[in-house]
Amino acid sequence: MKTQETSTPQMDEIIFEKRNKIYGAYILRKMYNKQVNKALLFSVGILIAGLAYPLASSYKALEQGRYLINVYDPTNLTTVTPPEDPKQLPSLPLVKEPLARPRFIIPEVTNEVVIEETGLPNQDEFTNTTNEPVDIKYEQLAEKQPDIIPVPEVKQETFIDVQEMPSYLGGDTERRRFLADNIKYPQQASELGIQGTVYLQFVVDSKGNITESKILRGIGGGCEEEALRVVKMMPQWHPGRQNGKSVRVLYTMPVSFKLQG
Repeated sequence: MKTQETSTPQMDEIIFEKRNKIYGAYILRKMYNKQVNKALLFSVGILIAGLAYPLASSYKALEQGRYLINVYDPTNLTTVTPPEDPKQLPSLPLVKEPLARPRFIIPEVTNEVVIEETGLPNQDEFTNTTNEPVDIKYEQLAEKQPDIIPVPEVKQETFIDVQEMPSYLGGDTERRRFLADNIKYPQQASELGIQGTVYLQFVVDSKGNITESKILRGIGGGCEEEALRVVKMMPQWHPGRQNGKSVRVLYTMPVSFKLQG
């Protein structure tokens, strides 16, 4: 009677019993143990090599130290003879010079007046001077004075738009009244029937004065010149203000010319 051999199936066989074993998961599970063993052996090899390297290097250094100890022989030292003393220079005798003693000069007695020359003017020379007027040319003294360096004026910044724009005294109504009272219609423009608006541009400085006036757009017939003439006649304006300070502001103003029918 034959005995039937039985083998215990593994877990992978049980899981993939009725499945496609060519599937990648089955192959990975079958090769898992082998890959783990290879990785373990590789890690152990690196660990052993890392421990063996410092031991080998220390052993090599120890052998080199022993070689140096064997080479060094304290009994086989050569004696170094010191160099001979240099020849001493012959000592020179010290010569002591005698100190010169001051001579005492006996003064001579005389009846003459001795004037000692000191290089300073005598008092008698001042008594012979006269108080004569001296002609001083102040033009020459003025030329010798150093020129006064003028202090350069700091040019203020000109703003276009500020927190508080400049305004005519009394407002726009008074400004238009001033223009109407002072503008004289040019004869050439009146004969040619020219009318329209002239646009001027000027700067109201920090004191309210009108400066740097110019024409932006004109209509001809002498209207531009008349508008500039009247604008330059204007009194001081209220200056523009920025951050509580009076500043220069660029201002544009229209001036209308209209013929009365």
